[in-house]
Amino acid sequence: MKLKISIAVIAALALAIGVSAAQAANAASPVNVTHDDSGDNELDIAINPTNPSNMIAGWNDYGVGNSCGVGWTTNGGRTWQTDWLRGMTPAGGNPTYDYGAGDPSVGFLDDGTAIFTCNAWSVKKPTAIYVTTSPDGGKTWAPPQQVASAVTKAGNLDHPMMTIDHYNHRALLAYTTWSGHQANSWALISNASGTAWSGPYRIAADFKSNAPDVFDVSLAGARDGTVYATAGIWQHVNEWSEQAVVVSQLRPGETAFTRSVKVRDLVPAPITLPGEGWRTSMQGSIGVDAAGNVYELTGDDVTGHLHMYLAKSTDHGASFPTQLQLTSGTHDEVMPWMSITPGGRVDTIFYDYVEETGLMDVDYGQVAPGGTTMSRTVVQTGIDGDSQPPRGAGGTPFMGDYIGIDSTAGLVALAWTGNGPLSQDAWATTVTP
Repeated sequence: MKLKISIAVIAALALAIGVSAAQAANAASPVNVTHDDSGDNELDIAINPTNPSNMIAGWNDYGVGNSCGVGWTTNGGRTWQTDWLRGMTPAGGNPTYDYGAGDPSVGFLDDGTAIFTCNAWSVKKPTAIYVTTSPDGGKTWAPPQQVASAVTKAGNLDHPMMTIDHYNHRALLAYTTWSGHQANSWALISNASGTAWSGPYRIAADFKSNAPDVFDVSLAGARDGTVYATAGIWQHVNEWSEQAVVVSQLRPGETAFTRSVKVRDLVPAPITLPGEGWRTSMQGSIGVDAAGNVYELTGDDVTGHLHMYLAKSTDHGASFPTQLQLTSGTHDEVMPWMSITPGGRVDTIFYDYVEETGLMDVDYGQVAPGGTTMSRTVVQTGIDGDSQPPRGAGGTPFMGDYIGIDSTAGLVALAWTGNGPLSQDAWATTVTP
């Protein structure tokens, strides 16, 4: 007797396993980008809008340069060339920033110019953020330009995060100034060539709370010229005590991000998961589609496990009535990050951590335009966050604070920290949505 299964049953089974058959994505085999013994983490990746076969990636590189590592591909990610950025650390000719450089973020401007930001530290001098550009898809880079310094804002600069506003042909750079007592966050906005910057503009300048620290910020541009920011509101950054996530906006001609709206209260994830030594992260990311809808993705430990929540505003950031819980169960989804296409497709990358094994998968998640559920595609399995400290045996385990994603209508690029033969390596793949 033949077994007959109804379409309704098939659909129910697909939802039960968290992947819609109609939305299943095709992921290429993961590529080990760095394949070295240096230790590499905190990945970002970008697709060239003028040539999707050309992509760039950035990462913390703990090797001889102790700087931001950079990779580029011209064949769609099948093979990569790698190097590190000079000009910020002693090995690169700048003795001022003796502690090293990292926290990379990358993008492509609309004319195909690659743009890269890197944060330089010193135990003696103020932190500074640098930006460099490449006219040839990441093969060569201009001398880095300092765009922000802790001299003017006091204390440490941390977590620079750059996104590209393709609607208005510019790069958007968010970062935090942190003295150890209070954290405030700021934005810089580039011209079309990435060579001049306006700002800094204070993020969530009008938000009132008994939690004083504004930290973990990212930006997105809208077609009407508005720049939106998402920011974590922390009681104390040092104590891993994030309280809420807010969205604020900078309209053309304004000098600060205001009209702040609390998207949701948060329960912070523990700084380390049970039995693990590496640090968690649930930083929010933001995006805007061509219709002006604003999306905010964050992690939240409210259920006792770190899950992903997607909020959507259809009134240009005035309110976020739609709150979708994208994941559930006993796994923890760590370091979620998001990219929004102009058509409103939500693309995500995250680590899916299993407490029973102590291992993580890397997943690609997709919410269709107007959708309410997320399909999932596993792109790599079995990552052990404690097995390869980036500074070698005896070092502190550290998976970084973020992993990377970029997307167009027909292509998604993903980058993450994974285990290599000798150390943590930078990995990447592409997905056909």
